[in-house]
Amino acid sequence: MRFAHILSAWGGKAAPAPRKQLQSYRLTVFSASPRLDRLRQHLHAELSARDLRISQMRVASAPSGDDTHRMSVTLQCAPHLRGALNSVALGLGRHPDIQRVHYEQLQ
Repeated sequence: MRFAHILSAWGGKAAPAPRKQLQSYRLTVFSASPRLDRLRQHLHAELSARDLRISQMRVASAPSGDDTHRMSVTLQCAPHLRGALNSVALGLGRHPDIQRVHYEQLQ
């Protein structure tokens, strides 16, 4: 009986495909412009078009003495799409209203 159980499990079905390992990243954009709405919409559309899944997006106002505004995006990225994330970050860095772009892998 035990031998029949092993044979049916061994020959009957293919092994399930391994899941893609998604990694979490945080993309932070610093801008002098307080109007980040248009940039937020652009970033959402671009990340979605590249199959990078957004799990959280926050826009923070600048403290009273600072002119820097911050938008933080937490997203899920498969390892083979990290190049797409790099190109999004580089493209954001060329935007005239953006002072700095930083992204990091979360644990």
